[in-house]
Amino acid sequence: MLSTLYDAFKSALDFFFVFLIIYCSLKVLTFSSRIVNIFKGLIYFLIIYLFSYLFNLPYILKFYEYIFDNWLLLIAIILTPELRMILERVGRTYANNKKGNVEKVGKDYIIEELVKTTEYLSKRRIGALIAIERNESLEDFVRDATPYFIRVSSEVLTTIFIPSTPVHDGAVIIRGDMILCARAVLPNCKNEDKLPPKVGTRHRAALGLSELTDALTIVVSEETGNISIAFNGKLDFGITKESFKLYLDKYIISRTVKE
Repeated sequence: MLSTLYDAFKSALDFFFVFLIIYCSLKVLTFSSRIVNIFKGLIYFLIIYLFSYLFNLPYILKFYEYIFDNWLLLIAIILTPELRMILERVGRTYANNKKGNVEKVGKDYIIEELVKTTEYLSKRRIGALIAIERNESLEDFVRDATPYFIRVSSEVLTTIFIPSTPVHDGAVIIRGDMILCARAVLPNCKNEDKLPPKVGTRHRAALGLSELTDALTIVVSEETGNISIAFNGKLDFGITKESFKLYLDKYIISRTVKE
């Protein structure tokens, strides 16, 4: 009896550690809360297996035998969205042939213009969504947007988001010190639990983009005037001006000017 229970426990533990490795890898790469729920479900699944083995329940054991024989295929099916997310991120990274990093001497200018833009829009409660491309290409989102290709300035950015303009509804995408486009459509977020209550579509889109790419996305709320940052699958909601500057200084990528 003890030998049988030990064999069952060993099989369950073996399966558990394999999934634990996969879980940790996907959690790091996708920032997906769905992975956590799947992991909890797996624990219940293995507990039932141990009880089935202990009480020798033949039909359930037959079912588990099929699961263990085909575990790799089943995991691939269950984790399809997360695997697709990883492949998309890899594809965007290698597809980014255009270097958009701003020169070190121009970084302070970009930060100053973005600060002026958000202050102006925040005081007047004008909504805005600005995505700053980093290492992973945002070309997929630029392609279907309204092209601009003009140097970043607070005047241009504030004009774009004035509600009476035809391009205010959507995201502006910035590469280096250039505004590439306006009215870009960003993906909706998959992790609703990471959002504060009563946030709008801009916050959902900002978080959605941060789940798929390494972009830094700025949101100005038209309801409250709050400024938020989405990065690495997380939304920092209602940050101060000082925190906003720190985000820009830390995550806008610069390179030293060649003499």
